[in-house]
Amino acid sequence: MSRIVFSSEELPTDLDDHARARLWRDLYCERFGEADLAFLPDRPFHGRLELVPLDGITLTRFEGTLTRVARSPAQISSDMRDDFLIRFNCGGPQMVVQHNREVMSNEGRTVFYTNTEPSCALAKEGTAVVGLSVSRARLIDLVPEANDLICTTLAPTDEAVGYLERYVNFLLETDSVSAHGAIAQHLANTVIDLLALSLGATRDAQELARMRGPRAARFEAILAAIRRGFSDPGFSVRDVAQRLGLTPRYVQNLLSETEASFSERVLECRLQKARRMLQSREGSRTKISDIAYSCGFNEVSYFNRCFRRRFGASPTQYRADGNG
Repeated sequence: MSRIVFSSEELPTDLDDHARARLWRDLYCERFGEADLAFLPDRPFHGRLELVPLDGITLTRFEGTLTRVARSPAQISSDMRDDFLIRFNCGGPQMVVQHNREVMSNEGRTVFYTNTEPSCALAKEGTAVVGLSVSRARLIDLVPEANDLICTTLAPTDEAVGYLERYVNFLLETDSVSAHGAIAQHLANTVIDLLALSLGATRDAQELARMRGPRAARFEAILAAIRRGFSDPGFSVRDVAQRLGLTPRYVQNLLSETEASFSERVLECRLQKARRMLQSREGSRTKISDIAYSCGFNEVSYFNRCFRRRFGASPTQYRADGNG
């Protein structure tokens, strides 16, 4: 498994503590993205960061005298990172501020947040964390409500959270696993399955975690086909079957084993797209009818009823309340 180690022990020994911290900070920003970093003033500086890339996700471990990490809108724009982050607290009290929320975490607590919004992480006693990053697109496929969970803590007693943390630690401590090919893909899929379950055990994540082998592959392919085609008003189960070389009956039967039918899944995709559009800057200037049609709805009145039933407000009210 390829591993990147970025440690203060690699810095020139003739530098004083302040210069070593400044150099480490500059090198960190150059390699991993712009951020404002501050270190404990009353302790000798040190920092060790390990990163393990693994088929679309990155596992991380950090320990050091880092007391503050903050990212501004300008810094976010400079590197355009579009990923979600999991932070397992392995040390003293820490706080993460993001999305107009503040969450405190003691040792053993887990925070879910993102690289796409301004944030600040504080640790009075220095930072000791294990974590991972996963692309927004890859996680949203399994957990459409992930944006609602930004800057929240995961239940420490949840079985999936415990398995996720132990599995991430196992992979970080393993040196002999390939970072490429089928093995790496399987390991990454396992991490993402556990993360999806930890974020609420959504229907699709549950089914993918339960199914394995050819049926799981077909189920995932069906979900991917739905995500690609739902915006077409004429989209049907026959379209999915033809695209995948299956029969419509097989597609319907496989979906019938889960908690949502084909039509329910298509409707949910359309509503989630509409919500994202209403939340976007561009969507704030777009007619409600145009949003409805672009999401695959044929009738605006039907779209309004479905949206209100799903989110508790009409599209117009949802945008006016500051969600857009």
